[in-house]
Amino acid sequence: MRSSVILATFLACLFHPALVTAQNNPPPAPPAASEAPAPDATTRAGQRLDKLFEKLKESESPTAARIVAADIVRALEQSGSPTTDLLFTRAKDAMTARDFDLALDLLDYIVTLKPQWAEPFHRRAMIHFLRNDRDAAYRDIREVLSREPRHYIALSGLGGILRASGNAKGAYKAFTRALEIHPFLADLKQQLERMKVEVEGQPI
Repeated sequence: MRSSVILATFLACLFHPALVTAQNNPPPAPPAASEAPAPDATTRAGQRLDKLFEKLKESESPTAARIVAADIVRALEQSGSPTTDLLFTRAKDAMTARDFDLALDLLDYIVTLKPQWAEPFHRRAMIHFLRNDRDAAYRDIREVLSREPRHYIALSGLGGILRASGNAKGAYKAFTRALEIHPFLADLKQQLERMKVEVEGQPI
């Protein structure tokens, strides 16, 4: 029973409304230009992401939060390189078609090109989890969070893996942190309510 709940949690993260919205409404194609971004492009992208996460935390309704969350996903999926962005789009398409071998090959190549980009590790973790390779999924989620600690979808996935491994306390912490970042994750709120009994009396 618990394994089915965990799988449902991770699949909910995989098909999170923000992810679906962002995939159905991709950002405009970057203009043909030099492969290297402008010197301050990374700084500007980081500042924009900071503002979006702050706006998400302050959202006053689920609808407002969904809009901001979709913007965050789109921002996370932009590497600053037209080449790697195109490869990443192809990897997402392969995932949608459930061609996981092709998706992994593309993602493996992307992380060699852009090792500091969090999102390819996140997508790779999803594939590993769907293939029931929790150890590999856990390793990739840790890579995501080392690069972007506010990645609430990865935190949700981490919580699912920890709970499946019997670490209720760790799962509770991960789910709680995800909700601090995105306060309108209704499924996680329900899970935390159910988990209170498991962790009651234990230091969180």
